[in-house]
Amino acid sequence: MKIIELSALSNGAHRNMESSAWLAPPEGWAMIPEEMALPDTYPFVGVEAEEIDGVMTVTALTPGAPPEPDLDPIKAQRIAQSKVDLAAYLEDHPIQWTDGEYYSITAEKQQQLTGKLMAAIMAQSMSTDYHLTWNSTGDVCREWTLQDLSALAFAIDARVTALVSYQQTQEVAMRDAATLDELDAIAVDYDSVEVPA
Repeated sequence: MKIIELSALSNGAHRNMESSAWLAPPEGWAMIPEEMALPDTYPFVGVEAEEIDGVMTVTALTPGAPPEPDLDPIKAQRIAQSKVDLAAYLEDHPIQWTDGEYYSITAEKQQQLTGKLMAAIMAQSMSTDYHLTWNSTGDVCREWTLQDLSALAFAIDARVTALVSYQQTQEVAMRDAATLDELDAIAVDYDSVEVPA
């Protein structure tokens, strides 16, 4: 026998249980007939019951409204995941340069490239005959002029800035979501980001 408490809890749900040991529902409870379909919102339902053949029996279950979950921990988890996904995206999507090679755009490689350029600028003026080396993701090491390597660094910065700005925009939207449906509607898709050429 499946039974349900007639009075709802403070959150709108009805306590319920099922047992073959029940002969009749206890006071304040009603039997749910086996053939009665349960609404998708069960146990958040409206309950109508009446005594039938001496047994309090449910005559109608109407869909109720489950309470909204606490969004703060869900938002925090999704925001954290968007940052993890961004780091993975940067790792998996190097920039292809004019030489046909691919160059890493991870935060670590950006920092190394910026450091190398700053050291070169301090050691030498922007003369066109000053050369540096830099590796592609396929470990093809070649010489670069300071100007050419600076152009690569600017292109990497533009790409990463666009991706980070997108992540931050999505993060703000997640923080501002008022309902779980609004939060679920925010899809983070780094492939959709238009990156400057």
